[in-house]
Amino acid sequence: MKTVRIYRHPDCPRCARHAARHHRLDWLDRFEDSTQPPASGPVRKGRIAIQDLRSGAYCDAEDGFSLLFSQIPAYWPLRLLLWLPAMRRRLQAELDPGALGLAIGARP
Repeated sequence: MKTVRIYRHPDCPRCARHAARHHRLDWLDRFEDSTQPPASGPVRKGRIAIQDLRSGAYCDAEDGFSLLFSQIPAYWPLRLLLWLPAMRRRLQAELDPGALGLAIGARP
């Protein structure tokens, strides 16, 4: 059963590479990605939105990646790194100000 969805722009090669990696590592088939616009609105190129399919809620950067890491067993050891302030800052810096960013707080 799918539990997490990442919405990505269809013309973003970086997002497509990340999604392909998630699929390769997801042997429990819990992850899906979509190039369709989420309920929060279209995703700009280079940005993503993460949705918890169990509740329908969209997640911010830290919670979204914690959710993704919790659903793909190959990432379970990485979840521990999210407790380190330096890693959280790096994830925020990577996602929020430039390269990826997230649609936050939207509800379906």
